[in-house]
Amino acid sequence: MKLLIVDDSSAVYRRLIDLLGGVENFTALSVARSLEEVTARCCALRPDAVVLDIDLPDGEGLQAVALIKSECPGASVFVFSNHLECRPRAMASGVDAFFDKSMEFEALVSQLLKLSADSAARDVAAGNGGQQ
Repeated sequence: MKLLIVDDSSAVYRRLIDLLGGVENFTALSVARSLEEVTARCCALRPDAVVLDIDLPDGEGLQAVALIKSECPGASVFVFSNHLECRPRAMASGVDAFFDKSMEFEALVSQLLKLSADSAARDVAAGNGGQQ
């Protein structure tokens, strides 16, 4: 599975990567620290899943949802934020789920690992040996 983490906090994305068991669980992993970087990373990586923070240095992460969904229509987009008041707007924008940064690190990790396992099983069934 190819994963794009969009967050400007190195502590957050490092913790996510650690909780996910390191980079070996993914065929590709990239980090974007701003809205500007999302476009380049999304187009280059074509991620299967995107973890998206709302607070970014150059704007609001939700501004990237339409781009991600158009460039990578099969990608699952998970908002990971402390701004719980944005949950209804995030869900209306087309994200797949919203996770609270202060309380749902493990729930997000569980969802990503399940997605990764499902992706690997589909690849094996298709004869790709788990590679995308």
